[in-house]
Amino acid sequence: MRLAGEENGFAGREENPVIKEYARHNRELRKVREFVCRRSVKSPFEIAFLKGYDQMYFWADRVLKILENMDLDSVFKEAEAENHMVHGDYNYHNLLVCQEGMAVTGFEHAHRDVQMEDLYYFLRKCMEKHHYDERLGYRMMRAYDSVNNLGKKERDYLAIRLAYPEKFWKITNSYYHSGKAWIPAKNVEKLSLSVAQTEEKKRFLRNLFAFQI
Repeated sequence: MRLAGEENGFAGREENPVIKEYARHNRELRKVREFVCRRSVKSPFEIAFLKGYDQMYFWADRVLKILENMDLDSVFKEAEAENHMVHGDYNYHNLLVCQEGMAVTGFEHAHRDVQMEDLYYFLRKCMEKHHYDERLGYRMMRAYDSVNNLGKKERDYLAIRLAYPEKFWKITNSYYHSGKAWIPAKNVEKLSLSVAQTEEKKRFLRNLFAFQI
């Protein structure tokens, strides 16, 4: 049986696929900046993008350089050797509170990968909603650690994933591939918020992971 999303598993991929992913994201950010700079009349979204670009690209570039010098190969090798599975879209939209306890739905994107990916995605989504609340983040990580050990390698992996300006890239990428004719005001707000939360995230990473850009 072939799982949906299995193409995102281990077969034929590099030892550290996150480097390849972030290098591609950074190229895309530079490409969008070049495109926006060439436009004579800029939309509110494009103005907000240029305003936040330097700060966000600094983070994106620094994360990639730090990642290239980190030894995380064992994380991927262990996940491959033990056939680790991930949900692939683990967030509060796929969690149900039932009388008997919690239930998880939406396994369409399940595939083999580093299990920290699920925790990273869930933690990032929650922290964006709660302005990188350190106490909440600590409780979430402690709850995970009580079931599945969070060692130094796992924490390093989480920190580097959380540090990348994923939301800024995601909104920017959506804009670039949308036709650019009309951008919802909500997207401008989301983009600006992703920039505004940088200091909150910086403090969160420093205090919970001893990680600094």
